[in-house]
Amino acid sequence: MFINNLAYEASAGSGKTFMLVVRYLSLLFKGAEPSKVLALTFTNKAASEMSERIIETLEDLDSRTELSEIAKECGMDEDDILAQRSKILAEFLNAHTKIMTIDSFFTQILRKFSLYASLMPDFTTANAQHEVKLMSRFLKEVSVANKRSTLINLSLESSKRVSDIFALLDDFYLKKEELSHLKFNKTSTKELEQEAMEVLGTLQSIIANCKGASPTLQKAVVAQNFDELKAKTWVYKESLNYWVFKKCFIPEMDMTLQKIQDAVKAQIKVKEQNFFSALNELVDIYKKAKKALYIDESELSFSDVTLLVYEILNRLDESEFLYFRLDATIEHMLLDEFQDTSVLQYEILKPLIQEITSGEGICSEGSFFFVGDVKQSIYRFRGGVSALFGEVVKENRTEVKKLVTNYRSQKEVIEFVNSVFINKMKDYTPQLVRKEAQGGYVEVIVNDELLEELATQVKRLITLGADVNDIAILCATNSDGQAIKNALEEENIEVVTETTTKLINQRSVKAVLEYLKYLYFREDIYKHNFFALIDKDVSPIRYVDFSGVTLVDVVKKCIDEYKLFHDDFHLIRFLSAVANYADIEALLFEYERLDTSAAAADISGVRVLTVHKSKGLEYEHVIVMDRLKKAPAARDAIIYNYDGIKLQNLYLRTKNRELIDNDYAYALAKEKELMRDDSLNALYVAFTRARENLIIIEKSKDSTFDLLDLQTGSFGELRSTCKAKSVPQEHKKLSFENIYYGTQSDLLALESQEQEDLQAINFGIALHYTLEMMHEFTQEALQCAKNMMLNKYGFMLEESEIDDIVQRISRLVDSEEFLNLTQGTCYREKALRYKNNLRYLDLLVKKDDGKWCVIDYKSSLKYTQHHIKQVRYYIKAVQEITDEAVEGYICYILEDAIKTVKVL
Repeated sequence: MFINNLAYEASAGSGKTFMLVVRYLSLLFKGAEPSKVLALTFTNKAASEMSERIIETLEDLDSRTELSEIAKECGMDEDDILAQRSKILAEFLNAHTKIMTIDSFFTQILRKFSLYASLMPDFTTANAQHEVKLMSRFLKEVSVANKRSTLINLSLESSKRVSDIFALLDDFYLKKEELSHLKFNKTSTKELEQEAMEVLGTLQSIIANCKGASPTLQKAVVAQNFDELKAKTWVYKESLNYWVFKKCFIPEMDMTLQKIQDAVKAQIKVKEQNFFSALNELVDIYKKAKKALYIDESELSFSDVTLLVYEILNRLDESEFLYFRLDATIEHMLLDEFQDTSVLQYEILKPLIQEITSGEGICSEGSFFFVGDVKQSIYRFRGGVSALFGEVVKENRTEVKKLVTNYRSQKEVIEFVNSVFINKMKDYTPQLVRKEAQGGYVEVIVNDELLEELATQVKRLITLGADVNDIAILCATNSDGQAIKNALEEENIEVVTETTTKLINQRSVKAVLEYLKYLYFREDIYKHNFFALIDKDVSPIRYVDFSGVTLVDVVKKCIDEYKLFHDDFHLIRFLSAVANYADIEALLFEYERLDTSAAAADISGVRVLTVHKSKGLEYEHVIVMDRLKKAPAARDAIIYNYDGIKLQNLYLRTKNRELIDNDYAYALAKEKELMRDDSLNALYVAFTRARENLIIIEKSKDSTFDLLDLQTGSFGELRSTCKAKSVPQEHKKLSFENIYYGTQSDLLALESQEQEDLQAINFGIALHYTLEMMHEFTQEALQCAKNMMLNKYGFMLEESEIDDIVQRISRLVDSEEFLNLTQGTCYREKALRYKNNLRYLDLLVKKDDGKWCVIDYKSSLKYTQHHIKQVRYYIKAVQEITDEAVEGYICYILEDAIKTVKVL
């Protein structure tokens, strides 16, 4: 029987997509028009898969299990359904269907009503540089509004960098409506601080009059100012009748303690209000910067789209009319992964849902359907609230059914997951094992040498015959993923990561880009690179007049002339991407921002990805890795306290506050519980990605898996149903050198591309930039250069990396050897054109005696021979250009030393 208002709680692997397809097709067989059925997913991949599954199901309906389910839903005979199949398929293929991501749906709405937001309908969603451009505009607006001191004080108050404050502003910006019922007032803390110090004086007098007061006790109550008092541990005790106070304790001491605590608590609250008030002021400037960006450049982030749609549909007098216009084309709604929906997204959809579920008006025959799994709610940091699923069920009186049979994993995996989470997760419903799933293997291994153990397990699977493409390694962070990639590649194991799957990193695409660079720059190095990448002898390349031909045609001509296309789907994707660039300049100077993924069929290797990126995926063999480093403490400056889906209050995270402030203690306890739930949900997602074999590698201490109380051991039989593919013939090593027109920092990024270590690249870029910005080699100049570096690159670095850069350069400017080398006229980032090559010298010094000194900075001793060869090239070039004596040095700016090497 068809239920108009229905939700499924769908555990991992329980057939969620199956039920979505059944629901969608049931609507079509009941007479719904495809154009009036809205199906929303969270990823383009999920939307594409749903469309494909609908077509595949209709084409082979007579042999698929969906047929009987559709018959039950529609209350129809299977033969009658099959008789209509061709007509339904034709209608679906010819209709303007609405199977899309929730972001795409909101973007579609905004294009319809963009003029209400002073926006042209041809706007684009943000590119990779959106955040940088927005921060630049924001900082300019802050200066114009004379609010720089407000921003600096916020940063100091919260011990956060400007980039972190930027993130807080984005949170406030997105939660503006949720925060509308809260008021933030700015007041002085001076009176409260004075009051606390006066009460401290009373306590000091009591101690002074106590003959048994020890020196330790007397010192314990000494505080020169309020901040020193606030830092005292005894301030947060329930009573002073303990430890050194005990000998002098009288009840009056606890009375003074209570007064001090009241003053401290009140002072914290006032500071909190001041912080939120200042943040609120800056949010208005932040919003102004965003508006300027999307008006001037027609560029929005997805969060901008969501917020603008909300404002248009909820704030304007015409909102009911707008909803009617939208509603007229939507009679049925299907929502996937509902647990990941944010409160704001739901608020936008809510009037449409209510219209559908009311059974009145234009949607009298409408239906509402959604699926989700609270156990897989792992996007709270994006605004997701796990309580939303239950609230929506309650609010719309939706009937709920559970999908509990696991159709993905083998028995051992399912039973292991059940046993681990049944007593850890609230209201956990054990999954059922289907009859044919009687195999599987699970092993929990404890080994502090995580990477060595990982390599052993991957080799073990490959030896069993596992296809490397069916092995996935799930880790906690991107930096862990990079370390895993490096470790496996050292063992000659192919690896696929998010970076390696980028389109611009594929060999064939790199080749075409080198070809285009040659046509534009006319530098021979690009021609040599091109032929090296396509494995052909160097030959002349005919000139192309870009004014008379399209960029796409140039690329097509290259592919055709050099016979590059041979089952290479990367080039097909690249052609599609090239069509979006206005001219050759736009492509060559912007292509590094292209985030398009390569064709999956042409990528081979063990998959390495974070748990969050694994959501919605499944693999034959899954290895879940512990964190390589200890998990950082909670760093979120603000604690958002929800009651269900309503934001009740927010607090500024403050050390020890929970000991004297009950409201804060309650909110902090809830936050810790939610963080625990986040961790549990992430582990549940990780474990349930495995179809056949699940291997867990954990540390003996500070393990991510500690909250699961896992027992070491194995269950079932390790086996692989796949045979290893033949190893492809290795290409001979080719000479390929990247040359780039830009600063030394740009060259560094490209030079390190082989390692693909983004953290190392960012660190090197920031180090070189800081040195470049130093007008002289002194400690004072370093502080100024550090600030410039933070403004440009601070958002890419960890605090520890920033400190490391400053310490290294500080050690450098204290080095007599280095200072002696730099006596003279210094040229930083000096461009050097030599034999049709353009290079940039880190530092070129014209000595007083007429000699030249070339200095090249390096932050690592790796590739020393390459460094020496590079500096010799610089020496020779400067000698030939100046016809004067030249010396060359490599200055290794290391973590613990400065090492200067003269190049002979």
